Amino acid sequence: MQTSKTILSIAISVLFITSCQNDNNTSDDVQGSTDLTYVPNKDRKLSFIKPPILGKEIAFENFTIDAQKDEEITTENGTKITIYKNSLVDQDGNVVSGKVEINYRDYHNPLEVYLSGIPMNYDSAGVEYVFETAGMFELKASQDGKEISLKQDGKIDLDFISTSNEQDFNFYEFDEAKGEWIVESKEIKTKTLLNSNSGKTALIKPIAQNKNNYAFDMELDKSTYPELSQYEGTMFEVKEGEVFNSMYYNVQWDNAEVKKLSGNNYQLTLIKEDTSILVKVKPVVATNQYKKAMNKYNNQMAENKKKQENRSEFDIYSTLTIAYNTNMSAQSIITREFTLNGFGIYNLDKPGIMQPNGEVKTLLVNRNDEEQKLDKLSYTVVNLNRNAIVNLFGKPKYYKGALTVVWSILNENEMIIIYPEQFRTMQDRKLITSTYSIDEGISLLDDIIANR
Repeated sequence: MQTSKTILSIAISVLFITSCQNDNNTSDDVQGSTDLTYVPNKDRKLSFIKPPILGKEIAFENFTIDAQKDEEITTENGTKITIYKNSLVDQDGNVVSGKVEINYRDYHNPLEVYLSGIPMNYDSAGVEYVFETAGMFELKASQDGKEISLKQDGKIDLDFISTSNEQDFNFYEFDEAKGEWIVESKEIKTKTLLNSNSGKTALIKPIAQNKNNYAFDMELDKSTYPELSQYEGTMFEVKEGEVFNSMYYNVQWDNAEVKKLSGNNYQLTLIKEDTSILVKVKPVVATNQYKKAMNKYNNQMAENKKKQENRSEFDIYSTLTIAYNTNMSAQSIITREFTLNGFGIYNLDKPGIMQPNGEVKTLLVNRNDEEQKLDKLSYTVVNLNRNAIVNLFGKPKYYKGALTVVWSILNENEMIIIYPEQFRTMQDRKLITSTYSIDEGISLLDDIIANR
């Protein structure tokens, strides 16, 4: 379709929306499991860590070091870990020699924390709080498959990438045997480094086109938004939860305008005489170009990682981290320096009471053009202005006056997501949602949270 326009030349290809139709439940009420994934670990010991979706946990980064040398490890996001020679011991307390495997992974946003299954509640004086994190990580060591420890007077130094430079975060260690967080008194030095590369266009990880969603193939002056010229096959896809009518494709629009909002969010305005249609969209890469785009992205990340190896204390970090603190941006990289006295799970947190103050009275799911009531589900609630998760059972709740995303796992194949726009536009506290496959749902949540 060709239209006359002054800002954009727009060619629209129709992609239709469908709902997942895997439904073996004929009842009007759909009930979900409250604990889908709790299984014994490989050592047949019960664990307080319960990943909600097995196989979706953040993968460990694996490094091999020489136990008889001072070794510095640099992780994918720029965290530096220094392990000193002759400081590791086996289960009998003997100093270890030879090669040792170091396993590391970190969690920086609510989705990563959720997928970890690590409890984020903290009890103080009988009051239960929810942790808001500035970064959580797990660090382990082994040799020939056997766990390795740090000797009594040993230490490990970390220069840890953090999501906030606020000073009211405490340091906690997770007691895996008791399932409790233990607060530690620790000297932490926080540094905010200016990213002198901020004037350049950062390479954004490409998002694959979802063929079940409406999309627009546009021609526009990409000098205005240079990030849109990074990959061939870039198009705009209508964001989940947006109200959109397929009849819009049949209108000969006079003009179309694109405005960048925040993160990966854009607003498309379609104009016809005195009528304007506004819809939120995001840039995606067409299926036939996605592999090429990912190759370009991975090659650039590998090049950035090489550059990191030779940086000094005052160099910038080539890879970016999400700074949820609204005072920070991609122009700044935040690090926290501290010393560990052992391996384990650690968290930079501040506890708070974060109970949602709004409740949905009726939640329906659209299955095969039939609406079914959802009841008695476990929900995860995220205020997109905070770096925390709240888990609830019963009815979905949300934060009044704040952007909220809520999700629930229905079974091993399906989940639901309630988008911020749905809470804003709902009437009589009633919502209608759709089901997604687990893979699709996690991908959508990743997009929502990464672009908050």
